[in-house]
Amino acid sequence: MPDLLTHALVAYILAAVVAQSDRIQDRYVSVAMVGAVAPDAMKLSVLLNHSVGHIAGIPYSTWGVHTLGGVLVLAGLGALTIRVGDRFVAGAALAAGGASHLFLDAFVIRVDGVAPPYLFPFSGWLPPAANLYASTDVWPAAVALSVAVPVWLCRRRRGRRSE
Repeated sequence: MPDLLTHALVAYILAAVVAQSDRIQDRYVSVAMVGAVAPDAMKLSVLLNHSVGHIAGIPYSTWGVHTLGGVLVLAGLGALTIRVGDRFVAGAALAAGGASHLFLDAFVIRVDGVAPPYLFPFSGWLPPAANLYASTDVWPAAVALSVAVPVWLCRRRRGRRSE
């Protein structure tokens, strides 16, 4: 699952840089990472479609989770699980992580050369796919890991200095 690892690492890198500038607290770095993997919750539909969907006989689709509207809904629901004083920042961190996920997915190779409508429900535009890598390629995860390790080391050094 190099694709899922890449999403989590890129969200870590972005949130850690923002936390380094003291714009958000360090605890929201992991919240952004959760937001980055949340759009892939739609992949659970494969399992649910073959079990719950057929048993209940109710047709459904989860494609909207992997769009900007879905990311915002998931971020809002996730923010509701946080204490009231931290909801705005936590929701923003979840949404930013999800947005980074959608941004990275715009570079995945598509057979028809067109990316899905990531801006739904705000726009039905089908952006051209960048066709840079396949979701099964390992090199994006390796690149993200090679950037995440130095960022982690810098954050760790910073934490020791502040003690």
